[in-house]
Amino acid sequence: MTTRIPSPTRWAERPPQDWAVIAAWGTLAAALPSAVWRLLMIAGVLPGTEALRRLHEGEGGYVLALSITQVLAAVLVVGLVRPWGERFAGVDINRWVPVALGTLGGIVMTWLFTISMVLGLLRGQRPDEGSVHDGALALMVIAYAPMLLFGPMTLLATAGYALRRTPPVTGSRSVKQ
Repeated sequence: MTTRIPSPTRWAERPPQDWAVIAAWGTLAAALPSAVWRLLMIAGVLPGTEALRRLHEGEGGYVLALSITQVLAAVLVVGLVRPWGERFAGVDINRWVPVALGTLGGIVMTWLFTISMVLGLLRGQRPDEGSVHDGALALMVIAYAPMLLFGPMTLLATAGYALRRTPPVTGSRSVKQ
């Protein structure tokens, strides 16, 4: 008679890899400065951004929603390395849902911020349409620079999640009794 010996640790209970944890928290750290910068800009607190604020008059709700969405997306990436990211309302999340969404989101953010924005800057295009200058421009660049890493770090965190949540490929161990 052959009996299967259960694994002492379920595959889903494996701890996240250190590099995936760093990438996930790095994604949140990359999202916060530009989100806060936009909120301060629409609130009129940042000197030197008046012209940009006038460009976005009537779009304050959009800018606010963009900042909230950006931070919430980054929090979901952190969920890839935290236990609360594996269950929703007491039900295990199918591992392919976060993998598919994280991969898609990581690719989109890599295209928007790491590739498209850099190519636009190299061609002389500025996202602020030239309306921010001097110290305000330096502050805007400092706030947005971490977004270059948002997409790649999302992809790394997603890869770590996929590796951790995929059952091992090894054959089943059995013992003759």
